[in-house]
Amino acid sequence: MPVGRYLKYAIGEIILVVIGILIALQINNWNENRLRKMKEMEILSDFKRELSIEIEELKNTTPLYNRSKKSIENILNHLENDLPYNDSLASDFFHSTNIYDFVGIRTSVYETLKSSGLDLISIKELRNLIIDVYVNKVPWMTSWGNRYVDLVFDAEQNIYNTRFRDFWNRDYKTPNLVGSMTPLDYEKLKLDKEYKYHLRTQLNLIGWLVGKPFDETQTAISKLMSQNNSELGNLINE
Repeated sequence: MPVGRYLKYAIGEIILVVIGILIALQINNWNENRLRKMKEMEILSDFKRELSIEIEELKNTTPLYNRSKKSIENILNHLENDLPYNDSLASDFFHSTNIYDFVGIRTSVYETLKSSGLDLISIKELRNLIIDVYVNKVPWMTSWGNRYVDLVFDAEQNIYNTRFRDFWNRDYKTPNLVGSMTPLDYEKLKLDKEYKYHLRTQLNLIGWLVGKPFDETQTAISKLMSQNNSELGNLINE
């Protein structure tokens, strides 16, 4: 075989091999992108389920703390305006000390995403929202919420114990939050500067330690859920 024809043949073989390799690489990349897209859709679907549960629980918790605020306001109104005792105040004393489990935000899907790599989320804006919720907002709400819980339990040891017959008098087995706390001497409470200072401070801290982080976290989760569901829809329709 002449050298020229041999070189053409060899070059043709090389070109075919290169084309084959390029096709194989393209197929491999296509498969990897398809698997990555499927994994991203799975994560976004998990976020959709998890976030919808969190939003519902946060919405259910809001009126519970509002009830605590109203009870504290009613107690202060009675004490500072020298109003007579009535049986409904026992319920207000009880509700003024209530705490609720709003700090247990689930992070299992986020932890799964971290183990897979945050860059699995292809949209930067969505990725930043996820980081903001789980790195900033949720820890903030949890930390400050726990500070409020500590406030109540510290008061149980240092304030309520000398002013009330008992603490959280209710049947814990019943699902409804109905209970009572009976003051040992209601008339003395009217003159009790320490207790009234505690109530006013508690009222303020429900706003700072519970209300503010709670509201901002709920807003951030709602925004994340909307963006997450929108991107999931886009991926499904591609």
